[in-house]
Amino acid sequence: MRITLMTPGERAEISTEIAGRNPAAPELVGEALAAARDTARDSVAAGLVAHFTVAIVARLLEVEQQLGTTRATLARVLADMEEGDYYGPDDIMHELDQAGISIRADVAAAGELADAEARTVALG
Repeated sequence: MRITLMTPGERAEISTEIAGRNPAAPELVGEALAAARDTARDSVAAGLVAHFTVAIVARLLEVEQQLGTTRATLARVLADMEEGDYYGPDDIMHELDQAGISIRADVAAAGELADAEARTVALG
């Protein structure tokens, strides 16, 4: 499953909403999921909350999986580089693609942003 990442604005809005709270310990995610399923039987509103909770937990799990895969892939590439292997940017993107984590669109967007910033500076 390929998730759509939140925009910086969406992340900022949620960050403001949860300010001062710590992320849940891993075991609490499963407990929240179990509680949501139990609560779903109580009312239509509780069923909706349970449905949303399950969807949020699924999203959390996918993000955790992608983060873990990205970290493992980059750690392996860096370990190879420390042993003398060479990886250029295209090689690293290929390794991430092979792991199911494509950042090609992110790299293209970053390039476009850098170009726009350079044009802005040039125009003074």
